Amino acid sequence: MSTETRHQASHPPEARNSDQPLAPLYRAVWRWHFFAGIVVLPFLFVLSVSGLLMLISKPLEPLLLNELTTVTATEPALPASALLATVEAAHPHQQVKLYLPPSSPTESARFVLVAHGGAGHGGHGAPATTVFINPYSGEILGSHDPASTFYAQVKTLHGSLMLGNLGDTLIEVVAGLAVLMVITGLYLAIRGKRRQTSAQTAFAQRENWRQAHRWTGVAVALPLLFFLLSGMAWTNVWGGKMVQGWSALPGTRLDAALAARDLRSSEPPPSTEQHQHSAMNESGVHQVPWVLEQTPMPSPTSGTPHAPGLDLDAVNAIATAEGLETFRVHLPQDANGVWTVSATTIAGDITNPLNERVLHLDPHNGQLIAELTFADYPWLGKAMAAFIPTHQGDLGLWNWLLNLLLVLAIIALMIASVVMWWKRRPARAYQLAPPAATPAQSRGVIAVMLVLAVCFPLSGAAMVVVILVDTLLISRVPTLRALLK
Repeated sequence: MSTETRHQASHPPEARNSDQPLAPLYRAVWRWHFFAGIVVLPFLFVLSVSGLLMLISKPLEPLLLNELTTVTATEPALPASALLATVEAAHPHQQVKLYLPPSSPTESARFVLVAHGGAGHGGHGAPATTVFINPYSGEILGSHDPASTFYAQVKTLHGSLMLGNLGDTLIEVVAGLAVLMVITGLYLAIRGKRRQTSAQTAFAQRENWRQAHRWTGVAVALPLLFFLLSGMAWTNVWGGKMVQGWSALPGTRLDAALAARDLRSSEPPPSTEQHQHSAMNESGVHQVPWVLEQTPMPSPTSGTPHAPGLDLDAVNAIATAEGLETFRVHLPQDANGVWTVSATTIAGDITNPLNERVLHLDPHNGQLIAELTFADYPWLGKAMAAFIPTHQGDLGLWNWLLNLLLVLAIIALMIASVVMWWKRRPARAYQLAPPAATPAQSRGVIAVMLVLAVCFPLSGAAMVVVILVDTLLISRVPTLRALLK
C-alpha cells in the first residue's frame, strides 16, 4: 500500500476533504509557518523553560542566602568607609568595585570585588565575588560568586544556551525566525475557519487541538513578539552592532564632561569597553541599563590623579542629599575613574524605569560631572529601559505573575502544535508532512521573509538557506520530497 493510500485510509473523509478548499496563499503561509516552527520550537522550548525557572528561582534566591543577607539591627551602624576598610583588609588581592548599602535596618551591606585590573567587559565581564558584611558589627558574614547561583546559571542558559558567542548567535537566528513564525501564525489564525467535526471523533479531537493552538497563539502573539525583540537587544549582531550603538548616549548631559577630557589630553578619547559604562558590569550580571552600556565614561574635571578626595561616606551623603533611597555605588577603578551612583531597574534598585538615575561624581571635590536620567535616553533607549525589566519580571509582583502566565501559555502553545502535527501526519509514515505549496504560491511569503531578512541579518541568512534548500533540493530530490510531502 502506498504512503498516500495509507494516509487516506488513516483519516476519515471529513479530514481528507477539509484541506481541499484552502486558498493557495493560505497553504503557502501554512507551509512556511510549519518550516519556521521546526527550527524554532526546540530552541523556544529551552528559552521558555529556562525563563520559567528564572521566574520561579528569583524570589527564592534571597531565602537561600538568608544567613548572608539578614542581620539583627543594633544601632548605630558603622560608617561605610569602615566597612570598606574591613573588606579590603580581608581581600588584599582583589579590588572593590561596587558597594550596595543595606536597603533596610535588618539587611547586610554588600561589596562586589574583582581581581586587580579586572575591569568588566559588558555582559561577559570579569568574574566577581560578593562579600556580605554586618553593618553594625563589621563582621564578614561570607561571600559567593554571583554568577554561580542557580538563577545566574539558568540565565546563562537562557541567554546563550551555555555556548557563549555561538549560543548567542543561534538564539539571534532563531528569534528572527520566530518573528516569521508569529506573523504567519497570526495570518493563519485570522483567515482560518472552524471545520465540521461532528462525523468522526478522531478528526474532532484534531480540530479541538487546532482551535486551542489557534486562540492561544492569538492571545500570546504580541507578548511573544515583545519577548523576542526585547531579548534580541542583548544579542551580538542585531543588538550590539545594529541597534545598541546608535541608541546609546552620549547625549547633551555628557557632552561637557567628554569635551573637558578631550581638552586636557592630546590623546584620542578611549573607545574600548574598559572606558564605557559596560565596564561596571560583571560576569553574567548587568549593573547598568542597556542604553548606557556603550556610552563613554566621563573623566574627572579637576584635581590631579591619585590626589586625596572623596571617600565612600561622602558619596553616600551626596546620594542621600540627591534624594536617592535605594542605590549602588561604583568605585573608581583607576586614576582617571569617577565615582558613580546609580538607581536602575536592570540592577534591581527600583521598579519604575521612569525614576532611573545615574550620577557621576568628580573624585576630588564631589562635583556632579554628569547626571543621566530616563528623560535623557533616546526613544529606543527609553523603550528598552522599560522593556528589559518587563521581560525579566522586575517591575513588581504583577509583572512576575503576568510573565509566569505568559510563559506557561507559550509552553502550552508549543505542546498543542506538536500534538496537531502528530495527529495530522500520515499514520505509520516517517514524514514531517508540511502543507504542500509550489514556489510560485510561496512568493508572497518569501517577500515577507525578505523584509524580515533586512531587519534581522542573521535570521535572513538562515531564511535564504531554507528557501534555496526548498527550491533547489526538496522539490527536485524524490527522497527529500517524499520525507517532506
